[in-house]
Amino acid sequence: MNIYIYENSRVLNLEPITLTRPSFDIRCGALTCIERISFLLPDANIHLFVRPELEEVSKETFPGHHVNPTHVDEGIWLLGNAIWSAEDIDTIKNQQSTLFYANNTLIGANLTQETGQKWLKSGGPIVEDIVSDETKSELRTQVVEYLWEAIDLTHQQIEKDVQFFTEFSSPETDAIMINEKNIFAHKSAIISKGAVIDASNGPVIIANETSVKPLAYLEGPLYLGEKCIVEPMTQIKGGCSIGPVCKLGGEINSVIIQGWSNKVHDGHLGDAYLGQWVNLGAGTVNSNLKNNYSDIDVMVNGTVTNTGSKHVGCFMGDHVKTAIGTRLNTGTVIGPGSNIAVKGFPPKTIQPYSWCVGDKIKRNKWDAFIETAKIVEKRRGLDLSPAEEELLFNIFEI
Repeated sequence: MNIYIYENSRVLNLEPITLTRPSFDIRCGALTCIERISFLLPDANIHLFVRPELEEVSKETFPGHHVNPTHVDEGIWLLGNAIWSAEDIDTIKNQQSTLFYANNTLIGANLTQETGQKWLKSGGPIVEDIVSDETKSELRTQVVEYLWEAIDLTHQQIEKDVQFFTEFSSPETDAIMINEKNIFAHKSAIISKGAVIDASNGPVIIANETSVKPLAYLEGPLYLGEKCIVEPMTQIKGGCSIGPVCKLGGEINSVIIQGWSNKVHDGHLGDAYLGQWVNLGAGTVNSNLKNNYSDIDVMVNGTVTNTGSKHVGCFMGDHVKTAIGTRLNTGTVIGPGSNIAVKGFPPKTIQPYSWCVGDKIKRNKWDAFIETAKIVEKRRGLDLSPAEEELLFNIFEI
């Protein structure tokens, strides 16, 4: 079966995270969107449609899939930033020549080769939705249009994603476990005596080789990715999804971290979404509630957008660094490659590769940035690939 996972023309509503990755690689619940599809369709022949600037990076990240093919066959088309379920995918499978929508957004289709090829020739899903006389149908599938929606949906989605962790079980540990039947850990996870895991409000999932140190407090719903380290006295509260190889400390509440990032010191991080290779200095804190309790506006893709929520924290792209004592206001958006070291609050919208020091904002220097990026990845046993470097440079040049 051919599966075509695609980005649409509104993908930059998920910036700054989607500046450096496709929309189907964002995290919501215990998985990224493409990981969930791969679990649901383990035998599918998966093809990916991404923006041209992400093509080479996507080929490295997803080596088993075809990226931006020029020819398509009959198959199922799925919007990458939708939260797919087995039931909804089955519905699409069983209705050929049908377009599926959710809240006026095209999220899926069962297309013949002729119709799919015609869509590609007209520009494809990244340029525009398909124009066709196919039958139209509605689905209730959740779509992550903005990053704060990924945070909100993570609470309920972790409970649904437990089904994919069949090899995990209740850990053998001297830690204090509340509602033990709702705690799932890989056998290689290390959970120290004195840690407290509370799954009263939702499951706690702890992945391979993750270490939870004494006196840490974990509250569900929570997903901790592989090879994470949770320091003593850390509080990780409900609705968090933490990707692989993160170091965690302080107070973390309703937070998504894409992976490979450090939030290891004291300080509150709440209702936030962080990319990869982020490092928060000691005492970095963010506000997630305005003093007048009004809904929070966020600048997204050049437009001020009302979130409709009173609890919104910050959004940081890849390779962002903050200095000790950094304070971030509600709805702050920080572009990739930025360095924040200011006395008061930095601006709520910070362009990629900004160097915010004292009361001045200037452009980060490319040579200094890329040298640091290479050092950071090398410290974790990785090398910055030519494709990654080219993508980061293209963002720098915009």
